[in-house]
Amino acid sequence: MIGNSKYDAQYFSKKGLAASANLEVVPENPAKWDADKVQMEELVAMQKRMEILLTPQMQRDMPIQMAHLFYLYDCWASKESKMIFRASDLSKCRENFYKLLGELEYYVEDLKKDKQPKTIIIEPKFECFEILFDLNSDKFNDKANKDFLEILNKLTALQDGYKLLLVGNADRIGQELYNKNLALKRVGTVKNYLVKNGVSEDLIATKALGEIVPDILTKDGSQQQHNRTVAIYILTGAESFSAFPLPLIENAVYVKDIKKARAERGLSN
Repeated sequence: MIGNSKYDAQYFSKKGLAASANLEVVPENPAKWDADKVQMEELVAMQKRMEILLTPQMQRDMPIQMAHLFYLYDCWASKESKMIFRASDLSKCRENFYKLLGELEYYVEDLKKDKQPKTIIIEPKFECFEILFDLNSDKFNDKANKDFLEILNKLTALQDGYKLLLVGNADRIGQELYNKNLALKRVGTVKNYLVKNGVSEDLIATKALGEIVPDILTKDGSQQQHNRTVAIYILTGAESFSAFPLPLIENAVYVKDIKKARAERGLSN
């Protein structure tokens, strides 16, 4: 019982039932209950916060909680709105009102949040290293051994967040079929070396072009070491190379190298 009479008890009981049935109810006017000035200002401020909660969704989702909130407010306004009830051990309705109000406000704020997982778009990035081979050879020379140290350091820094594409090439000495097989052997040499040094075979894709896509155009039968290579493309930001044609990859690497060269010369990109 909130008030001091049977009438008060019936009055507030009806209000509680109306609130739980989603009927419109009005919080008690603190002035009616002779609230002191400090409590009066606080009660009016709390009414404004309650009004924000009075939405059809809240009345539908939280009818019991909303009814209880009104009950606690009315209890505070009608019974505990005097200065003597400022102490927390006496102002039970006021203290419980604040707790429930905070919980309901948190619920409303949580409803406003976007519950869809955020999509993070990571742009694919390509880097390229080249291993040069000697004429008619699929074995590493001294320079290749040194170049591999840089490549392994790069892959170690990336941990497992990358994919590799090995592309084997040959110059135009010899027959086309022979050169394609030689390019394939060179790719195999590079792949075996990577696997022996801790790179998972699942991360490596391979392609052997032979002499058909040279870095430097030459006549048939001409030697050119820059065409005797295995290009090691490193992809980050994508699951595989399958969505990226080789010309697109080569162009991305080329554009990146051009931008880097311009930056080193102090030119804007």
